Amino acid sequence: MTLVQPAFLAVATLCLLMSLAACVAVLCEPGLRFKPVWVPFCFVGMGGGALVWEAPDQIYWFFGIAWPTVSFSMVEGGWRPELIRFLFPIGAAAAVLRLYWHRRHGAPAADDPRATS
Repeated sequence: MTLVQPAFLAVATLCLLMSLAACVAVLCEPGLRFKPVWVPFCFVGMGGGALVWEAPDQIYWFFGIAWPTVSFSMVEGGWRPELIRFLFPIGAAAAVLRLYWHRRHGAPAADDPRATS
């Protein structure tokens, strides 16, 4: 195993964890509209890399939009990965920005003088 393989797995794990964290944050946010849309959108990725496990010296960079942010394919008849792909979690970043906007410009509190009855 070369140094490229663990580094690639670490980046893929980081992308997946960022998507999961954004998904949990969306689910736990009270009053956020369109939660059923934002939850799967957290796992949309754009651009990324692919690694063929048997040829770790070659990383293929590509541009595209796909769901989920991390995926792999296995060799036939085994559990060993053949191809590992990660995408940068642009959907998770958009969801975090939406949460920020919701918290900053959300509905006024009940004791706020701008609140109407």
